[in-house]
Amino acid sequence: MAAAGLMTALAAWAASPINYDGTTLTWNNEFTRTECGTMSKNVMPETSGMACSRTTPGYLWAHGDENTGSNKKIVAIQPSGTLAMTLTISGDAGRDDWEDIATGVYGGQNYLFIGAFGDNDLAYNDKYYIYYCPEPAITSGTKSATVSFIKFGYPDNQAHNTETLMYDNQEQMFYIVDKVDGGICHLYKLPFRTDYGTGVQRLTEVCALGNGSKFNYCTGGDISPDGRWMAIKSKPYVLLWERQGSESLSATAQRRPQQVAAYVEEKQGESLAWLDSTTFYTTSDHKKDTPIYKYVRTFGSTETPGDATDVEEVQSDKVQSDKVQSDQGQSDQVQKVLINGQLYILRGSSIYSQDGRQIR
Repeated sequence: MAAAGLMTALAAWAASPINYDGTTLTWNNEFTRTECGTMSKNVMPETSGMACSRTTPGYLWAHGDENTGSNKKIVAIQPSGTLAMTLTISGDAGRDDWEDIATGVYGGQNYLFIGAFGDNDLAYNDKYYIYYCPEPAITSGTKSATVSFIKFGYPDNQAHNTETLMYDNQEQMFYIVDKVDGGICHLYKLPFRTDYGTGVQRLTEVCALGNGSKFNYCTGGDISPDGRWMAIKSKPYVLLWERQGSESLSATAQRRPQQVAAYVEEKQGESLAWLDSTTFYTTSDHKKDTPIYKYVRTFGSTETPGDATDVEEVQSDKVQSDKVQSDQGQSDQVQKVLINGQLYILRGSSIYSQDGRQIR
């Protein structure tokens, strides 16, 4: 088969539509997919969770599936997969099955959140945890972090297997999706607070995901830092919900999602992380080197990413610029920019605050 024909065939396979309650799920064709790096098994084997740093924009946090004894850690990497820093974790509640990681803002502070709630054998009823700590700056070498934790259970008082932890900056709310084999996945929520204590907190059920379609095997997801997009991996697809204005995410999640046409199934693909409202990354849970993919949303004729002239004017006031290098060694589209003493994220012609809010 000629190269052009092969690419066409692969694109058609990747965009195979979901049958949603008797109808075809709408494709979202706005994203393009590129392989931007490699997650080395020597850096982090079996990567089950990944999140974009907010304290040090342009880097990714990642963790493995099993964290036992004194080997509890997460790593900070560049999108190329290059290791930047290792963060050792202490103070946890002892649950070793870490399934997802998220970043978010609470009380003006950037936080790291780890979901220690995997339960394939349904043996840990009411013994599910979210570990959290202030997100440290990413430098080099090794740092340590002592986490606090929230212990939670489900509203039906039953055991659930879960692999998806998301945090919404708009509502300061955790959103959790259970992993169901051959059934309907449900979305749950819990407000983030730092004063819960050691008792079991009950999640609130939001809805059957997508209003009840069988999007089974939800293995990871994330909410964009501006709160506009929720993306969830549901084998073998990525499902995408767009929030309308200031509506609650509960209302968003009950609508029919779109399917990201550019997504190609990754074997044991469990990780998804939003950089901003235009870009997310994915990788796989394997005991070998695995690709890191970047999905970039292109804009239609009625939507533009900003005014380049305005950006140039802001850039002229900057004190310091730290470009993130891609795996090809060239400057990527993401920059950390210090403007009048305040750190911002510059992507193309758009400027974002540290928590992902678009400034212009």
